Amino acid sequence: MAVKRSIPSSEGFDRVFSTPDKKVSSKHFLLLSKENGLGVARIGVAVRKKDIRLAVHRNKIKRKIKGSFVAKALNLAPADYVVLVKKNISQNGVMIKKELNDLWDKIERS
Repeated sequence: MAVKRSIPSSEGFDRVFSTPDKKVSSKHFLLLSKENGLGVARIGVAVRKKDIRLAVHRNKIKRKIKGSFVAKALNLAPADYVVLVKKNISQNGVMIKKELNDLWDKIERS
């Protein structure tokens, strides 16, 4: 059976938001992390409807974030990671992918 890599509830998100162990940001993303004691890295994505109106665009960004996480998950410390998407993000997939890779690299080094 595959390992569940997503944060399952709002309590998990609240725990990361209230007291994150690490914070890393870029132009379009804020990455928060908190140790989870489960021995596996998990991801949560927060995109405000106010910032990105169309659900199609919100879901596309979420898929890109989760895809980049899966590619890096084995190299990351076992923790809960929440990615907040900031305003005015472009839909350029190459730019998003590069920025996310830089973000994961920063959190690995810190």
